[in-house]
Amino acid sequence: MAVFFFRSAITLAIAIAVLPAMAAAAPTYDDDIKPLLREHCLGCHNVDEANSDLDLSTYAGVLKGGSSGPAVVAGRPASSTLYQAMAHLEGIAAMPPDSSKLPDAAIAVVDQWIRGGLLEGKGSKSLLKGVAAIDPAALAAGRNLPAIMPGKLPVKQPAKTPHPPAPQAMAASPVAPLVAVSGQEQILLFGPGKGASPFTLLGCLPFPEGSLHALRFSRSGGLLVAGGGRGAHSGKAVVYDVATGERRAEVGDMVDVVLACDIDATQRYVAIGGPTKVVEVIELSTGKPLHRIKKHTDWITALAFSPDGSMLATGDRSGGIHVWETEKGAIVFSLSEHKQRVTDLEWRPDGQALASVSDDGNLIIWNMKDGWPAANVAAHVGKTDSRYTRATGVLACEFRPDGGLVTIGRDGHLRTWSAAGARQQEARVEGGLPLAVVLLGGDNAVVGRLDGSLDAWSLGGSPQYVGTATTAH
Repeated sequence: MAVFFFRSAITLAIAIAVLPAMAAAAPTYDDDIKPLLREHCLGCHNVDEANSDLDLSTYAGVLKGGSSGPAVVAGRPASSTLYQAMAHLEGIAAMPPDSSKLPDAAIAVVDQWIRGGLLEGKGSKSLLKGVAAIDPAALAAGRNLPAIMPGKLPVKQPAKTPHPPAPQAMAASPVAPLVAVSGQEQILLFGPGKGASPFTLLGCLPFPEGSLHALRFSRSGGLLVAGGGRGAHSGKAVVYDVATGERRAEVGDMVDVVLACDIDATQRYVAIGGPTKVVEVIELSTGKPLHRIKKHTDWITALAFSPDGSMLATGDRSGGIHVWETEKGAIVFSLSEHKQRVTDLEWRPDGQALASVSDDGNLIIWNMKDGWPAANVAAHVGKTDSRYTRATGVLACEFRPDGGLVTIGRDGHLRTWSAAGARQQEARVEGGLPLAVVLLGGDNAVVGRLDGSLDAWSLGGSPQYVGTATTAH
């Protein structure tokens, strides 16, 4: 699909730092982990004195674990008791006992070793299974769909506000050069730009229900679902016809705001969630709940249907992720690795992988055949230097057509990743905290910033800034 939003001229008012990925040698047990364990752990965990039946003096012993279960889980440091004990995480017996925590640099090496798949030595094979290459048929599925753009909409101009509305929610059409952005009790629809601006405001869709927190297009691009409401009062999702702007349905009757929503590929179901900790899967034709899922123990902050609609992934404020069968409501996987708020969940176009990102700064690519990580990377993790501490957290992610990803972080960087989770390129987003990123046609990105700015980026090769529009008109 040709996307003609973006101009070739690059505005020089914003400084951009584009950096290639710097690949460091992955830690191995032989070269990095065993020397660390010898210094701090082998006095109590060796072949002759294996406290808790845990022998850390050999690679096989580490993989075997002890009486408390596995010591390490490939790709999952936050679920590995060795890392938990070394990092003195709450609720875990601290190691070494009666001693201060190991240096952060040492703990970071263990973290990287587990993320990298528990390599034994140079040339050894990672224990991460990875995920199959993306199915070309999945890429071709949506290419022949008609491009659906808005016609004459009921509201042409956005509400006037003292400051430009922050784009708390954004979505891009999968079939057309169209971006939906949350405004002040309305949705702003932007199309191809005119003049110096990369975007043109096409019109607005009223959302008098309150603040907007979630936007999703249907797979066909013909419907747009919006979730929101009023905190501690009410919440619902509204389904709009993209071409006409008509409200096709209103679903959900929550006692608190809707923070996450999606519509399945068959356009039969809408899923919603929020502070009530309940996920509702609602039949669009009747407005009645098909399932009310109560397994989460904290606010629902992200959810997404798989590309074929057969599964639903849900994430919460404590980092919990579950994958469900849409029709039966049965749980398929519980993906416990994030320990902070899940900020976004996105399915690969062929449904074989699920990407999750979190306030902990990590990007995890989950293999949907077995529910294990194919990659777990510290995507946007803050670092402290002599001047300041960079913020930690991934705010949004999107799959690219080739199975790679783009992420935006609280550290102010836009980054691209390979299908295997290797960092490729990055650019600094200047001018304000980024909140969200969406993709148009795979090689064009729109970044929404706290100050109401919408930045256009070209991702062909190195990310290049193209221009900015605003939610204020």
